[in-house]
Amino acid sequence: MQKLYVESMLPVGPEVAWDVFESDAFRDRLAQHTGMSSEVLSDRDEGSVNIRTIKFTSGDELPKLVQKAMGATHLSYEQTNRFDAGKSRLDWDVKIPSLGDRLTVTGITTIEPSGTGSRRVVDGTIEVRMRFVGGQIEKAVVSQ
Repeated sequence: MQKLYVESMLPVGPEVAWDVFESDAFRDRLAQHTGMSSEVLSDRDEGSVNIRTIKFTSGDELPKLVQKAMGATHLSYEQTNRFDAGKSRLDWDVKIPSLGDRLTVTGITTIEPSGTGSRRVVDGTIEVRMRFVGGQIEKAVVSQ
């Protein structure tokens, strides 16, 4: 299992930060800078929670060993985000269709006020249950 943890200090308040990170413009800039393309597959509200599923496809080729195990040259995954603006919290999970139930990727992103801006924390885990190549796939997914 790999741990994913990123902490960032942002020069804006939480509401502005969420508006940026959850925008189409952010995903467009992400594609320009990383080659990671995205497509919104669904977007709906359940009470105060917005649920959005996005398909991401990496522009970088996976390592050969990982390509063989996944049956693909590029990482492609579907991320479902459950955003509760009132709690300033985004719960997310990732699915890679070719790995099915052999993969678990989940996490929480929070943005809280801090000083003159905010503190963003992305905290998650990835586990690939495949003998010999699971760790390599985990590293490839985390790096993307």
